[in-house]
Amino acid sequence: MMAKVSFMGLDVHHPADFVYTEGEHDWWLLVHTKTPAVFCTPSGDIEVSKNNVILYPPDMFAVYKATGDYYCNNFLRFYADESLEDFIKEKNIPLGTPLLLEAPDSMEYLFRVLSMEDYFKFKNSAQSITMTIRMMLLKIAESVKDVDLSDQQRALLNLRYEIQLRPDHPWTVSEMAERLHVSAGYLQSTYKKQFGVSCMQDVVIKRVELAKEHLRNSNYSSQRISQICGYQNVEHFCRQFKNIAGESPLTYRKRVRTEKPINEE
Repeated sequence: MMAKVSFMGLDVHHPADFVYTEGEHDWWLLVHTKTPAVFCTPSGDIEVSKNNVILYPPDMFAVYKATGDYYCNNFLRFYADESLEDFIKEKNIPLGTPLLLEAPDSMEYLFRVLSMEDYFKFKNSAQSITMTIRMMLLKIAESVKDVDLSDQQRALLNLRYEIQLRPDHPWTVSEMAERLHVSAGYLQSTYKKQFGVSCMQDVVIKRVELAKEHLRNSNYSSQRISQICGYQNVEHFCRQFKNIAGESPLTYRKRVRTEKPINEE
């Protein structure tokens, strides 16, 4: 499953008379509104608020315009291979139809990550770009109303997604509970019941996964990696890494390192 960025823009501003029209094209177009807008569809004009998203497939006519003093959006043009297109179909993502995002901050963050990966061309940027676009598509899919999910379940899913996306954040149970407007005890009980793991254990697991990536692909010291993964104390990092991975960070690095040179920090 591979994707490639054709062109993208972040916080792109236009005047009040802005109208975008695109006919024939061979790329996918993803638009995230930052202000109210009007999308022109075959069934009529649809006026939307900020934090709506719309996905246009190749060759679908795209028309949208400002509906205020100015217009602002994030947008992405990308190419998708057959497997990624199948993924879009599998997730039943509506095409050419605006959707209000359930987690707009997550989409905003993913646009920033994608922009950095595409600009700097890191060692693993090709894979990172594909994974980031895939996560964007998942956030769109999650915004399609599912009657089988309660508001609480959706809130828990969004929280877990944020943990996976930002394991380096200094997460605490009290902060998570405050986000969901519940007590700390209730959060811990419902989180473990839904996902089979406690919320803080989930944080540790994701931090260890992030640490493994840096141990495989960099020459960063354990101290530096612990900081990147959100730890204030390297000894605490090493203990938690060994509890999850079954071996110390240095032992893991020696075991997985290949003969291929790794770039210095």
